[in-house]
Amino acid sequence: MNKFAYLFACSLVAGSTVCLAAAPAPLGSGIETQYIDAKVRVQDDFYQHLNGGWLATVQIPADKGRFGSFDKLNDDTQEQLRGLVENLSRNRMARTPDQQKIVDLYASFMDEAAIERVGTEPLKRAFTRIDGFTDKTQLAALLAHYNRVGVQTLLGTGVHQDAKDSTQYVFDIGQSGLGLPDRDYYLQDEARLKTIREQYTLHIARMFSLAGVTNASEQATLVANFETALARIQWSRVENRDPVKTYNKVPLTQLAALAPGFNWTAYLADTGVTGRANSVIISQPSYITELDKLLQQTPIATLQAYFRWHALSSFAPYMGKAFVDERFAFAGKTLRGIEENRPRWKRGISLVDGAIGEGLGQMYVAQYFPPESKKRMDQLVRNLIAAYKLSIDKLDWMGPETRKRAQAKLAKFSVKIGYPEKWRDYSALQVVARDVVGNVLRSNEFDYNRDLN
Repeated sequence: MNKFAYLFACSLVAGSTVCLAAAPAPLGSGIETQYIDAKVRVQDDFYQHLNGGWLATVQIPADKGRFGSFDKLNDDTQEQLRGLVENLSRNRMARTPDQQKIVDLYASFMDEAAIERVGTEPLKRAFTRIDGFTDKTQLAALLAHYNRVGVQTLLGTGVHQDAKDSTQYVFDIGQSGLGLPDRDYYLQDEARLKTIREQYTLHIARMFSLAGVTNASEQATLVANFETALARIQWSRVENRDPVKTYNKVPLTQLAALAPGFNWTAYLADTGVTGRANSVIISQPSYITELDKLLQQTPIATLQAYFRWHALSSFAPYMGKAFVDERFAFAGKTLRGIEENRPRWKRGISLVDGAIGEGLGQMYVAQYFPPESKKRMDQLVRNLIAAYKLSIDKLDWMGPETRKRAQAKLAKFSVKIGYPEKWRDYSALQVVARDVVGNVLRSNEFDYNRDLN
């Protein structure tokens, strides 16, 4: 063990030195010296000195728009997860309920032939719901449904800790519903953004054509124009970075004053907020007010086209090859400059990881993170906390009361290494063989309900 590694692995506990057990082989520093650029002096450009060789030789993979050390780590992990899932799929021995769901979800995505046979059937179910939207009093229920199943529309929702009271959770409602990454894509006059807007409208039309929507070009124009109107009333990124400006706790009884034309009673009931909270956070109040006005002015036919588009856009990654390819051609190549879509297995593993992440994580831990590894890291962190405790007592720039509070804060530190003590329960998640779109929607709603609860 080299000197640096030895010092790092040791700490002070209760006045005595405690060291981790020596590794069976000498440890290195972890610095990849082959990438050092010796032509650049360290004092002139430390970053270039350490990374110049890597920057000069690395190739960004064709399925990525960026690449760094964490991307490499993620790629390595994806390969490991693929091995676990595919081995589990081949093994007919007894599986746990979570493992069966992992197998069925992965298989439902990887079975391209079955997906092609299903065709646009998943869309027809969604479009039937939208066709039934013929009165604006039904809008609240439609929005609540899409919030639950993870389809992006006019209102974005989320559950998180209250920024002004971390002991409480809050339900947040904010601006959403744009198909392009940001309002500026619709509003700025840069040549590149103008080209993207034109390509976006054509992309919507092509996707509508694939879905069998009549008058696809006209429908696409309706969507693009409506989203432009949405962009005009949305807050900028600078405004949204202001934690004070975006913290607006509104009692449920006062929501009608923000948007009197919107059926808040139906929306709060269908989203499940009613009975669970007395108030919500409205991130952008002016957006809610202006959206109410915009919706009153917008024909139902335009709103139907808009909802069809966002249902289609959400489902497209899980549909047939024509939909996947068209979506990537715009979202991957045009928007992000990525040359190739990720291999299908990578997209399948990402789907499983997002839907049943801790179930997959249990398998990963069993294979790649044995108990002794967790024990070693737990001990290392305990040593660090003990060192902090001693350090706080000796800091001359802290007064007695400050030291007392610092120690109290340190005592509340929760050590979470590798995986949770209690794994997540997926028993309420329904995974159906050969129903990938349905599985995605059910998974999204499963997560929604967990946050709501």
